[in-house]
Amino acid sequence: MPDDLALLDNHLAFLAAHRGEVRRSAESIQVVGESDEFSAWIPLSSTAELPVDTSTVRLVPWSGTGWQERLVAAGFEAAEVLVHMEASAGSVEGDPIAAIDSEADAAGFAEVQSAAFLQVGEPDYDWWQKMFVERALQNYRAPDQSLYLLRVDGEPASSTLVLRAASVVGVYAVATKPQYRGRGLATTLLAQARRDAAGGRVTLQVVEGSAAERLYLKLGFRPAFRSPHFRRP
Repeated sequence: MPDDLALLDNHLAFLAAHRGEVRRSAESIQVVGESDEFSAWIPLSSTAELPVDTSTVRLVPWSGTGWQERLVAAGFEAAEVLVHMEASAGSVEGDPIAAIDSEADAAGFAEVQSAAFLQVGEPDYDWWQKMFVERALQNYRAPDQSLYLLRVDGEPASSTLVLRAASVVGVYAVATKPQYRGRGLATTLLAQARRDAAGGRVTLQVVEGSAAERLYLKLGFRPAFRSPHFRRP
């Protein structure tokens, strides 16, 4: 397996566990998300046949050539670029953090996710909030995952999860409630993710050009490959 393909496989394992279903073939990968936001088609060769009902296409280094021109001709427009980043685990200072081990902490994990990623009153707010709770309860005991929650004065404040797949530790769902940002909580959780890697590889994904990308660069993550998105308007 090419080194960077292991990073993609880890990301796909996260999507399968938390966002929907992943269907593979020799020519492509279909991500069928519980929300359209997470649904996408990923070609794995330049000759793959574009599904007629696809609204989002993600390109990866293994997609082959000519896709940008082909997608534009089919009515797609360039959208965000997801950067898959990697850092070596290295030595990590500080005290280890225990993964959550109760339904109460799983609910607290979901609470942080909702506060960090949602706005009250936005469309599908209730659906997303329910989904965060269901996925936290479903996955916090999974042997290939560790969910982490930091509390401030007893209140859920910051969270992340790590998923071990394809010989890589993937970091996902890094979130801090707005009122607790700027205290280094997410940095503390990222240090725990590196501990989990035990000297191995650590990966995460971030939107190119975002503040989060700049933060991860400062923390020692480096771009491994880009994944441009194309969407039908």
